[in-house]
Amino acid sequence: MPAIRQYYEDAPATILIPEPMRHKRLVVILQIQDDETAVPTSQNLKSLLSAMPDVGTDADFARPLDYGRDGVQWDS
Repeated sequence: MPAIRQYYEDAPATILIPEPMRHKRLVVILQIQDDETAVPTSQNLKSLLSAMPDVGTDADFARPLDYGRDGVQWDS
């Protein structure tokens, strides 16, 4: 059965479940869509990352080559 997405401008006290969905396993997600609950732009992830100082070079973050374990031999 396809999912149902319903938007309410003024949420009612109760929400009716469609008859074909009753008495079955059901997931209900309630999420408020107000601007008041949104994270301020100064606190969102993109703003925090762009505010980080540009330090270091790519070589500082390079991983050393992996040559395997020293002294390990395979059984012949």
